[in-house]
Amino acid sequence: MMTHYIFKEGKANLAPVLLLHGTGGDEHQLVTLAELIAPGHPILSIRGRISEGGMNRYFRLKAPGFRQENFDLVSLAIESDWLAEEIKRLSEKHQLDSHHFIAIGYSNGANMTLNMALNGKFSFSKMIAFHPMQIAKIEQADVVKTDFFLTNDPADPIVPRVWFDALVADIKQAGCQPEIFKSSYGHQLTEDEVNAAKNWLNQ
Repeated sequence: MMTHYIFKEGKANLAPVLLLHGTGGDEHQLVTLAELIAPGHPILSIRGRISEGGMNRYFRLKAPGFRQENFDLVSLAIESDWLAEEIKRLSEKHQLDSHHFIAIGYSNGANMTLNMALNGKFSFSKMIAFHPMQIAKIEQADVVKTDFFLTNDPADPIVPRVWFDALVADIKQAGCQPEIFKSSYGHQLTEDEVNAAKNWLNQ
């Protein structure tokens, strides 16, 4: 199966940015956002290869609905391995430094990158995760050398507060202290959180 992706050249001295879209998005969804947050950086945006009900995703659901018990953890493991290999392959193809990626993910894409990092599938230098949640409890997270920026609305109808708090606990267990931005528009991306992410990255 052909991998659908976008590569945009940037300045060679800047870290490459990996983009992972939300459910129903594609490799185009976050490109403009990335150019606002990390102007001048090389961009690699990869589409999830799962399609459910015509919507692109990075791993399967066992049943309709974004509930924790519906996440297919076997699919998550398989797709994490595939994505890690694709990142490495495309990094070599486009001469990107795969050891210093800044990951930017939204919703399903954020969950995918976080699980990859916490389970040792791929190492990111920095991660911006818009509206993520815990997919499965990390029983024994390895120490992760990643800086995390997370956004969340406590009233998000898709991400229950308890699942976001559980994710934060997993990240802290891995030895990291995430920066958290509180949004107030449900599961939607807002200008304020994008600007906050840009300011955090520029610190």
